[in-house]
Amino acid sequence: MTTIPTPRPDVLDTVLDHIDIPRSYYEKATARHKSLGNWLCRPESTLAGLDPHVSPQGSFRYGTVVRPLVSTAEYDLDNVTTLQLDKTALTQKQVKELYGAEIKSYAQANGILAPVEEKHRCWRLRYADEVNFHLDTLPSLPEDQARIAWLCSQGVPPDLASRAIAITDDRHPHYEQISSMLLSSNPRGFARWFTQRARPAAEQRVRKLVEARAYATVDEVPPYEWKTPLQRSIQLLKRHRDVMFLNNPDQAPISMIITNLAAHAYEGQTDIGEALVQIVTTMPNFIRSTRPRVPNPTDPSEDYADKWARNPVLEDNFWAWHQQVTVDVGRLVAAPGQRRLEPTIKTMFDVDLTKDEVRTLEPPPTSHRVVVAAPSVVIASPPRPWGNA
Repeated sequence: MTTIPTPRPDVLDTVLDHIDIPRSYYEKATARHKSLGNWLCRPESTLAGLDPHVSPQGSFRYGTVVRPLVSTAEYDLDNVTTLQLDKTALTQKQVKELYGAEIKSYAQANGILAPVEEKHRCWRLRYADEVNFHLDTLPSLPEDQARIAWLCSQGVPPDLASRAIAITDDRHPHYEQISSMLLSSNPRGFARWFTQRARPAAEQRVRKLVEARAYATVDEVPPYEWKTPLQRSIQLLKRHRDVMFLNNPDQAPISMIITNLAAHAYEGQTDIGEALVQIVTTMPNFIRSTRPRVPNPTDPSEDYADKWARNPVLEDNFWAWHQQVTVDVGRLVAAPGQRRLEPTIKTMFDVDLTKDEVRTLEPPPTSHRVVVAAPSVVIASPPRPWGNA
């Protein structure tokens, strides 16, 4: 196993200050979700009788958003709306179109000029204001008890299994037929599982926010305020990925794979450098040799790496990225001053340090430690952790 020197927390914190987004962006995202939920539940809504419940998902929900490298890029918002309706009450097409009609009405009422776009499973809204957001909103139905029981039989805790949903997909063979054979997913369960992995390291910060009267109770402090080593490590890994695949983003490891593996690998470290090393070192251990390769821990049949089988280049790219980030993290130990620190940070994260930051991050004059910067690597045959099994 490769031994990675532990990076300096002050270096990582400085990078994070550059790649994190303002709190106002998270607040705006939260307002978008609440606004849509209020619209769907208004008395005139055709869905009001189905008790629609909107659940934010994705990186805004987990508190792991990073600034895009291109200023014109859009931020991705995701939510899931669960309607209290039996899976066999309507066809998938009817559910999706019923939901789509309300989304289109919402767009019109809120002055959203861009056409509402239908995706295979969801509807996309594009907002045009000071922050470029697009929102993918997914209609869903509660999973039946048989499915929940199966999840529990696979080791999923009942409180997570009960959050499973049935979703629509216009590629499904029964899309226009009444059927109980809908695709199943559990994004709400994953969000709860991720919270359970991250939250213990947030307790001290959460208490301070409440003591400072920023929030009334600890339960009101949203995940984006936690800033735990797990969340911050994921931000660093995603930014490194974005830089490495700047010219080929469609071939990059997806965020859900990085987030899933990082949350599995994290062991509660309170130091950001120790957490990052632990995650990078052990995340390959949670990739299975057979499908599902990177399963949703709250729905083992859902594989976040399902595209690897259809496009092996995606798996090769994951291993190339992991090998590169392993090398690069080791270069952040004690970068001795401006001549090496600035280009290292620039190459890894596309971050331009200020002169004050460079001066602050330089080791004291008495330090004689020398760190040799490792070269970038190109992997022809990326390793597989199961190769010797």
